[in-house]
Parts: sequence; C-alpha cells; structure tokens
Amino acid sequence: MLTEEMMTTTEMILMTYLFEIDEWLKDKKVIQQQQAQLTKEELVTVIKNDLTTFQANQATDYEKKLQTTLTTLEALSEAQFQKMKLEILSWGPNVKHVD
Repeated sequence: MLTEEMMTTTEMILMTYLFEIDEWLKDKKVIQQQQAQLTKEELVTVIKNDLTTFQANQATDYEKKLQTTLTTLEALSEAQFQKMKLEILSWGPNVKHVD
C-alpha cells in the first residue's frame, strides 16, 4: 500500500531527475529532456544504478528516499507513472504545490 508520505518522497526525488535543480533554485525551470522522456522502467533502472553508487555500509537518508521511490514506482502502472511525471513537469519554481 502506497502512503501519502511515499508519494511525496517519490515526487521530491523525481524532481531531481526531471529538473536542473541548480537552475530551479535560481527560479528557472529547466527540464532535463532526456530524463523526462524515460519510461517508468527506464527511470527505475537509472535510480537503481544511482542507489548502487550511493550505497555504503550505513544507509543515508537519501538512500532511504531512493529506495522509497523505487518501491513506489514499482507499485505504479506505467499510466500512473506518466500521470505523476506530467504533473511534476507542470510545476514551476515559483509555483507552490498545494494539495
């Protein structure tokens, strides 16, 4: 069962893959086009590779968030993933996401 916390964590992590965060922090929305075009399966592979790179003897908070993101993405259908991705891509640095 996916929790709201898992979905929020996943959105936060996906933002770092879909946007140039350095530019975002300067109030500029720059989409990482190559990442934005990935399917769920392709992005899961990228995140798994990143998780392997970051793993050490002790799990960090970021590693835990990557693992939560993987768990969430693996539970979503491709259609649900695409919907989430499009929603995230609609966000802007000056737009606050409010539920």
